Amino acid sequence: MRATTQVLALLAIMTFGALFGAAVAQAPAQQQAAPDILEYKGIVAAAREAEVAPRLDGLLSKINFTAGQLVKQGDLLFEFASKSNELSLALAQANLKQAEAQLALAEVNLKNKQTLRAKNVGSEMELLEMQAQRDIAAAKVEEVRANKAMAEIALQQTKLYAPISGVISRPLIKEGAYITKEARDQSRLATIIQLDPIHVVGQATAAMYFQRGTALKTLEQTAEQREFGLVLPTGEKYPHKGRVVAGTYEFNPATQTTEVTVEFPNPDYLLRPGLNVTLQSMVRTQ
Repeated sequence: MRATTQVLALLAIMTFGALFGAAVAQAPAQQQAAPDILEYKGIVAAAREAEVAPRLDGLLSKINFTAGQLVKQGDLLFEFASKSNELSLALAQANLKQAEAQLALAEVNLKNKQTLRAKNVGSEMELLEMQAQRDIAAAKVEEVRANKAMAEIALQQTKLYAPISGVISRPLIKEGAYITKEARDQSRLATIIQLDPIHVVGQATAAMYFQRGTALKTLEQTAEQREFGLVLPTGEKYPHKGRVVAGTYEFNPATQTTEVTVEFPNPDYLLRPGLNVTLQSMVRTQ
């Protein structure tokens, strides 16, 4: 009987020791902090937008794109009838040649007067008058050169090119329309939205904002200490990481949220403006 009691006591001690040992082994895992990941709603927005606007009065003769097309910076988008501008440039070039010829003639006459004056044949007044005529001719050349440069610019503006790369809107005017000054002051021809990189504007709640002293950090400190990920509406994780680029200085009184803007690479143009996503902020791994 005593042997049986001793065996039971020994088994109890061994069982308690095993349970205690397991609890000790599990304690470090339970004490490890959960990943510091903050999640909040976000919406995709264009990083840059550019408007293509008319720069002169004229007849729109050709549109070289379609709505939703991907265009590259420098692509030709609109062409205006350019005949009158070509004639204006030709006239400016002819005027420049005439002015340069008059300047050359004035310089020859001045040189002759200087020679005569050195021989004490001509008067000082005649020499001064000839110098003034040369200066007037030189000023005329500068004026005509400026007119020629303006004519060149006007001719260049008959063709409008994409200022940035991105997706272009539908043309807001039709071929054959005549653009007037009044229309130029209040209209645009198209809008281009840059897709790579692209922004995600997140709405951080007050609780998230003040968590772990976030309120005291600058954008630079946040960028150094935290990295940003993205969860798509499908539940899949976006493959690229983002960096914080901007933040507001105030809270929305109605929602008690503040905005943070994160920039993501978008090489495949998967993210499009207006898409609702989930923005994730986590401690940057060293």
